[in-house]
Amino acid sequence: MFNPPRRSVHCLAALALVVNLAPRASLALQRIEVFAAAARERNPAALEAGANLRESGAAADAALGRVLPGISLNGRYVRNQYGAELNLGALGGPDRTIVLLPENQWTGVATATVPLLDPPNFQRIAAARTATEGSARQLDATRLEVESAVARSYYQLVASVALVGASNEALQVSREALRLAQEHYGAGNAAILEVDRARAEVEQRVQQVASAELQVAVASRALGSTSGVTPDLSSSTQLDPDLRPEAPLSEFERELPTVPAVAAAARSTRAAEQLATAQRLTLVPSIAGYFAETGSNAPGFVGRDWSYEAGVTLTWSLDLTTFANIRRQDARVAAERARELRTSLSSGDAIHQQWNTVAAGIARSRAARAGRQAAFEAAAHALTRYAVGNVTQRDLLQAQRDAFIADANRIQADAELANARAQLRLASGRSLVASTTERNSLP
Repeated sequence: MFNPPRRSVHCLAALALVVNLAPRASLALQRIEVFAAAARERNPAALEAGANLRESGAAADAALGRVLPGISLNGRYVRNQYGAELNLGALGGPDRTIVLLPENQWTGVATATVPLLDPPNFQRIAAARTATEGSARQLDATRLEVESAVARSYYQLVASVALVGASNEALQVSREALRLAQEHYGAGNAAILEVDRARAEVEQRVQQVASAELQVAVASRALGSTSGVTPDLSSSTQLDPDLRPEAPLSEFERELPTVPAVAAAARSTRAAEQLATAQRLTLVPSIAGYFAETGSNAPGFVGRDWSYEAGVTLTWSLDLTTFANIRRQDARVAAERARELRTSLSSGDAIHQQWNTVAAGIARSRAARAGRQAAFEAAAHALTRYAVGNVTQRDLLQAQRDAFIADANRIQADAELANARAQLRLASGRSLVASTTERNSLP
């Protein structure tokens, strides 16, 4: 005969499992700031942007060096097969021998050059410095992009681990339902079909657990590759996203000019304008002064081993390429302005999109939590009524499936909301690293 007390014990155990499926959303892996800070320094994209900044700084120094005084040294040694001398006494002059060509001849020249008027290069210095500032802002922008990828991987991992927990708990509920169906069958109150259905439901939950564990492995690897930090999956914690609305959209949009990507584009445009001005200044002659000291053991008629030379040079050239280069640089300015406009529009769109995504995410998260609670209550009622024979097994299985789907939807909604808040701050130029208050210093 069927044993009601034993059936009730299993029913209550299964019911407790259903009711206690609390929203355990994630593991206690490191805070997202840990991954974001590591990615800013270790991610290949950030490393490349840092190298570009150093290269730009070196280019700025090179541009400056072209207008600073310079020194050049030139030495030469020649072995001549025959020497040549001239005795002035033989020509009726003083008794003096002039060495015209010694057998071992050496000559040394030290020249100092000082640019006095070089408008194109002066302007190129300003353009190089502006470009370096743009590279610094581009480094900031790249680091924010890296943090954005970290945030996506982080909250995907959070959701995947939470789904593993929900899948395991749903598996336990399905096993309890299978045990209850077997008791019903043993008592003669159910057909073997109910046992088979319950067993099939258990195997489906096993597949869900395996799929969720695969997602954890993939998401964990992606996060580790992006940040250079191995996620710690040793303990669990609660994902409880903030359901309060964000500040008004206008407050985020006011920060658009300071967004690193926009600032970098603005500096690129300014550098192109300065280079265009430098190109026009090639129509102006360049003036430089020089001083050269020459030493030689073949002074010739000078009669001195050491002598100096000082002077001023003027350089000016004009041809068709000069005007062509001016037009080319003007076209480059127009292209940079278009890129700046495109960057500004896309950054503004990103802020607008993420702000509205947060607003929608709050509504989704609230609805998902309410739906989860209703679905779990329905599953609990279905289990209670199935235990006493008031509903069919199909009703019970459907209620349990609805509860699992509602729990998965709540997990995904919470994770997406947390990610949307992070993306909103990154889109407005705010780093996820709380301690980051400094900007990149120019080299």
